[in-house]
Amino acid sequence: MLCEEVFALHDDIRYAGIIDDTGVLIAGGMRKGLDSMTEQDNDELYLAQTAIRKSMRQRFDNTMGKARFAYVEREKISMLTFYMDKNILVVSIEPNVDPHTVMDIAIDTLELVNGRS
Repeated sequence: MLCEEVFALHDDIRYAGIIDDTGVLIAGGMRKGLDSMTEQDNDELYLAQTAIRKSMRQRFDNTMGKARFAYVEREKISMLTFYMDKNILVVSIEPNVDPHTVMDIAIDTLELVNGRS
């Protein structure tokens, strides 16, 4: 399963989940033994907003090409969002991981995602 392969890339990956185009989680979730930083309602809102951002980015696909992934670094967490054909892979990483390592994780994850296309 893709989410398990993502978790295997680095011990500091907290979350790997696949959502559909409405933001509903269809596979994966938090790494076993960890709790979410937010309440379930906020998790659901974040995932729904992620799906909306994908649809907004798709408006520019013809002129700029398809978005492959997005990287957001927050004070308490880093987020990687990968745009698959129909779904979205959302990955969260502990904040202590340096940006270069996050990019290495992103490249490795893209290879996993592209291997499934």
